[in-house]
Amino acid sequence: MAWTDDLVLMTRVLLNDLTEPYRQSDAQLRRTIVCAGILVNKDVALPQVYTFDITNLTITPDPVASGDTVAQALFPLKTACIVNQGQFQQALGQGIKVRDGDSMVDTSVSFRGYRDILEYGACAAYERLRWQIQASAASAVGAVLSPNRAPGEWAPDTISWFYDQFAASLWNHRTRR
Repeated sequence: MAWTDDLVLMTRVLLNDLTEPYRQSDAQLRRTIVCAGILVNKDVALPQVYTFDITNLTITPDPVASGDTVAQALFPLKTACIVNQGQFQQALGQGIKVRDGDSMVDTSVSFRGYRDILEYGACAAYERLRWQIQASAASAVGAVLSPNRAPGEWAPDTISWFYDQFAASLWNHRTRR
């Protein structure tokens, strides 16, 4: 299956988990991608009708083989969001704050980095893309959002469009600081 390779790699890129030993195993990512697919399927009217089997780790039809660029963009983003939320919860459980007289140890200050990842990273990109896809489904709003496309052509026909939007949002956030 193509999704088990492509979507796992795309998720690794979003998580910055590209060097071995990986923080997340391929099996963990595949299971999370299937879970994310179920959630995305509830959030967005996808061009394909998918069947998800979390026990056997299958997505039918394969979103990569069928060329569904919407699913190829949203599944890894939602997966990265789920993993980032889990890492944030784990970090919260490990934080300590101790005060003894004038001395103080506080490891909770590092949580701001996680909060930024959740606020501006994959979770935010997923929400923006979800909104854009839902808005572009309405013909009047779609014309306003994407005026530079050829007549009859839907703007997010390529996976690169979604990642261009994601990169642009990160660039805009960094330049506003």
